[in-house]
Amino acid sequence: MTPTIFSRAAARLLPLLAVVLFGSCDKELDKYYTESGPQFPTFTANALGTATKYASGEIVQFELRFAKQTDPISEIRILQKVEPARDSTLVQTIPYRPAFSRIRQSDTLLVNYTVPAGQNKANVRVDAVVVSTNGQTKTRTFSFRLADPNPTIRLNASTNVTAPGTTNPVPGDVVRFPVVLNEGGINTATAITATGTLRKDLDSLITYVKVGSAAERRFARQRVPTAGTQSGAGTTINVDVTLPTGSAGQPVIFRFEVKSLYQDRIPPLAPSVRTASVTAATITPGTPTALAAPRTVTLSFTGATGGDLAAYDLATFAPVAAAASAGTKDLVITSTATNAVRFQSLNATATPAVTATRFVRLTTGGAAAYTNATLNSIRQTYLNTAAASQVTQLDNIVVGDVVIARLRGLDQYVIFTVTGINRTSATDVAVTLAVKAL
Repeated sequence: MTPTIFSRAAARLLPLLAVVLFGSCDKELDKYYTESGPQFPTFTANALGTATKYASGEIVQFELRFAKQTDPISEIRILQKVEPARDSTLVQTIPYRPAFSRIRQSDTLLVNYTVPAGQNKANVRVDAVVVSTNGQTKTRTFSFRLADPNPTIRLNASTNVTAPGTTNPVPGDVVRFPVVLNEGGINTATAITATGTLRKDLDSLITYVKVGSAAERRFARQRVPTAGTQSGAGTTINVDVTLPTGSAGQPVIFRFEVKSLYQDRIPPLAPSVRTASVTAATITPGTPTALAAPRTVTLSFTGATGGDLAAYDLATFAPVAAAASAGTKDLVITSTATNAVRFQSLNATATPAVTATRFVRLTTGGAAAYTNATLNSIRQTYLNTAAASQVTQLDNIVVGDVVIARLRGLDQYVIFTVTGINRTSATDVAVTLAVKAL
């Protein structure tokens, strides 16, 4: 019976022992967690400089957000270390002034930091140090590399896109200028010894034109690049310009100006612009080449297969017999079914194959284009038409249609209008054309 009596007595004592023990632990814990010594200030969040490169003299604005702990904030120090130097230098000491933001729930400070001079591609480390009156500090850092703010520009030889190989363009011709920007430039660098010149991003390219004695005017502006991320790396842009109407016989001068942005004013003021320009050699457009008087051409389709007068050689202005080589069949009536006339070029079916003659049907302004046609104007119209509309087959030919043909892939063009369609049977038809060519 003794063990039972002892167990009951022990059970009665347990609650009392627990109170004594836990009370003793609480006192010990208080001793271990008593706060001792000054605390560090705290950064809550920051909007530091995020660009990988800046140019000397630019103003970088960044925001510090911080809070005191046990002691007030004394000051904020801005230090920098510019490669290849090994030590940081103090560039700003900003006394603390309360500027509590309810939105950010912390003190805020906008710092306007001026980028130092240094070697191209040199790494610059910026330290923002918050100092408490107790001497404790907290630091935040960002880095970037020094870039050249000035763009460069030069021109490669121009070409006549409308009439390749010609030395004397005319008004309306498209001339291509390859514009070389930031030659040898790079967009990023991982070391001061990297090859190339680190440059600020290119912003835009402006084209100016001066005709005769008239004042220079802006001709076009384009973003660089047209779409996508901007860069300071070297690039070549093909600028296609159309020689102005009425400029024949007058000096035409194109000038190209590239721009980069340079933030030398305190934001939110807009940055200034750094530019470089180059002037192209003077172009004196010639007079458009006139076409000969219209020639009347008749194509006749007879029977089931068309006969010997259904095909025409537009280079020699002669009909092509049905049995002759298809290489010279530039314009052929190949169908008159369902009361509709179809034109085709059959050059490509020859053995060996010949580059096909292709057609552009003018859906607007055809009558005026035909009346005022020159070799240059019809070439320009043809080449400025989308490739999908340069075709080898034209369906549903009607009176009044105006068509430009490029013969066999050569720099040889004709323009014709349909002046008559005479159907003599269910299959037989005669189509009359007025053709202009050299």
